[in-house]
Amino acid sequence: MSKLKLWLVRHGETQVGGDGLYRPSHGLTARGRRQANEVAGALKDVGIQACYTSALPRAIETAECFTRLTDFEAIQIAKLNEIDTGDIFSAPEEIKRRVIGHDMDLDYSQFGGESTDAFIRRVKAGYGNLIAAVHEMRVNNVAAFLHGGTIAVILSLLEGGPFDYRARPRMPNCAYTLVEVGAEGAISEWTGWESAHLTEKT
Repeated sequence: MSKLKLWLVRHGETQVGGDGLYRPSHGLTARGRRQANEVAGALKDVGIQACYTSALPRAIETAECFTRLTDFEAIQIAKLNEIDTGDIFSAPEEIKRRVIGHDMDLDYSQFGGESTDAFIRRVKAGYGNLIAAVHEMRVNNVAAFLHGGTIAVILSLLEGGPFDYRARPRMPNCAYTLVEVGAEGAISEWTGWESAHLTEKT
């Protein structure tokens, strides 16, 4: 099989509670839906052959804007969900501020969620599931609508380095990056997030 083109897309702006935190059940805001429509328009003519998403509503809703334009069915891979923060909603305010600030050093296992190491292992397994599905379908140009943390793990995996959420600028909602995956899994140097298609960046 030739090199795999993998379009990694972050979900649109998401509803938050009064404490500023996502709930697992939260979907997109009105702006998030506009962002999702814009990234769908940007990607609809690049030859994508299959569409994948996590099992969380904010990623599913973002993918749906693309699938409506292309008639694809989005294939859900739950192991590509964002890190499980457990019952973070009852945590002290200082911890909540760290979550809102995307502090990936937090060990969410103390709240019934995941440690960073557990998150990395799960996402690696989910990425393996995605690659297996791609090979079974015999396609080489696919989109995955995911989460900032999940995408950062995948990029670190492909680059062969340790996971460091702070190694890159934060990914805007509905930005994307294109990576080419060879037989050994290596990619060319990461070139940044593409967000020129967005009229409202978050």
